[in-house]
Amino acid sequence: MKSILLKLNQILLLLIISVVAQAQTERLHISEGYVKTKDSVRLYYNIVGAGSDTLMVVHGGPYNSNYLLSDIKPLAAHHTLLLYDQRSAGYSTVVKDTASLNASKYIEDIETVRKHFNIEKVNLLGHSKGGLLAGNYAAKYPNRVKSMILVNPSPLTNSWKSSYKSNMDSITNLVYEQNEKKYKNSPIDSTKSCWDYYALEARYYYPSAVHARRMWGDVCNSIQANMLNPSIGYMGYTIKKRNIIPELGKVKAPVLVLAGDQDYKPFGAFEEWKESFPNSAIVRFRGSGHFPHVDDPDLFFAAVEQFLTGKFPDSTIYKSKGAGVILPNDDDGTPYQKARAAVIRIENELVDLLNKGDWKGAASLYSSDAVIYGPSSPPVIGHQAITSFWHTVSIRGMSTIELQLMDLEVSENLLVARGKYVMRDKEKEYIDIGKFVALYRKEEGKWLLHTDMFNSSLETRSPISIPDYLQLDEK
Repeated sequence: MKSILLKLNQILLLLIISVVAQAQTERLHISEGYVKTKDSVRLYYNIVGAGSDTLMVVHGGPYNSNYLLSDIKPLAAHHTLLLYDQRSAGYSTVVKDTASLNASKYIEDIETVRKHFNIEKVNLLGHSKGGLLAGNYAAKYPNRVKSMILVNPSPLTNSWKSSYKSNMDSITNLVYEQNEKKYKNSPIDSTKSCWDYYALEARYYYPSAVHARRMWGDVCNSIQANMLNPSIGYMGYTIKKRNIIPELGKVKAPVLVLAGDQDYKPFGAFEEWKESFPNSAIVRFRGSGHFPHVDDPDLFFAAVEQFLTGKFPDSTIYKSKGAGVILPNDDDGTPYQKARAAVIRIENELVDLLNKGDWKGAASLYSSDAVIYGPSSPPVIGHQAITSFWHTVSIRGMSTIELQLMDLEVSENLLVARGKYVMRDKEKEYIDIGKFVALYRKEEGKWLLHTDMFNSSLETRSPISIPDYLQLDEK
C-alpha cells in the first residue's frame, strides 16, 4: 500500500509540474558550457541566475563545483553565479600529467574564465582550497578583483595543524573504510559507491554526523575518472609551497572572510587571512564547521548579501532569521523575485505560528482542500487534519521548526517551491532534518499552500513518520 501511495504522489507531482511547465513559467536562468585553456584543457562551467553582478565561485578540492551549487543557490535570486570545475575536476578534462596540475595552471584558469566572459573586475567566492586558490589569483592579479569572499579558506601557511574529528563510532568507521576501499577500486557502480563513501567522509567536516545531513551538495556529480584520478591532490601539494602574504597587502579590493569556529583548522588560520588584507573583515560562525553556509544559512546569506551591496556586514546580520533574505527592491523586482519574497513571508509566518503552537493558525495558510504528504504516512487532507497533523508533530518532540527556501518555479496561479527544513526539541537538539517540495495555488490574489510534501534526510525514523494524528485526544 505504501509503495502505491508513493507512486501516486510521484504521478501527482509530475502532473502539477507539467501544468506549470506548459504555462509561462519563471525560474532561475541556467546555462552550461566549456571554456578552453591555452593548453587545451576544457573547463566545464555552469551559470545560474541573471543578476546584474556576477559572482565567480571557486570550489575546494580535490572535488568539484557541484558540492557547492545546491547549497548556495539562493544567492542566484539576486546575482549571477558562475561556477566552473577546475582542471581534472567535475566535468572538466581529465588531466593525469602532474606538469599540468601545478598551482600556477589553476591560477591562470581563473584568468582564462574571467577573460572568456569579458568580466573586467571579478567578484570571487572561494571555499576551502578554492579560497586559497582565489587568494593566489588576487595576489597575482590584484587589479582584476572587485571583491572577494573566502569561506573557511585553507591556511596561508603550513604552521596551522589540522584536528580532524571523525564523528564516527567504531562500526561506522569500519563501514567507512570498507566503502573507501570499494570505491577506490573503481567498481562498476562507481557513482553509488562514491555516495556511500563521501556520505560518511562528510562527517569530518561538520560539528556532528547529524549536521552533515543538512548538506545538499553532491560531490559525486562528476566524471568519476576525475574523482578517482591518482594525481588529484597534486595542486594542493604545489600551492602550499607558495608564500603570497606580501602580495596580499597590495590587494585593494574588499575581502570578507566567513569561517566556522568548529572547523578542522584552528580559527587563527582564518584570522591570518583577514589580517593579510588591508581592506577586510571576518565573520565568526559559532558552532559551525567547514560549511558555514550549510550549518548557519541565516547568518551566511545575510552576510554575503550585505557585503555584495558594497559594505561590510554589520551587527544586523546576527538578527537575520527566516526562510531567506528579502532585499528592499524584491517586491518591485523580477517575477521570480516577487514570487520568492511572497513565499518567504508565508514560510516565515508558518514557522512563527508552528513555533508558537498555533496549529489552527498554521492550517489557515493552506487552501481548504490542501494535502500534506509526510514521510511514511497517508495523505493529510483539509484544515482539520492538517491542524491535527502539526499538533501531533509537536507531541512527538518538535519544539521549533526552521525552513529555508532554496529555489522555485512560478506560473500565473501555481508555484513550486523547494527547500530544507530542520526540527529541534526543547533542548534545541536536532530531531529531524529534511527537504520539502511545496506547491502553492493563488486564490483571490493570495498564495496558499496547496500540496506540502517533505521527506527526512536522517538515517533514523522521523517523528513525523508516525501516522497517528487522526487519533489525537482533542483536549
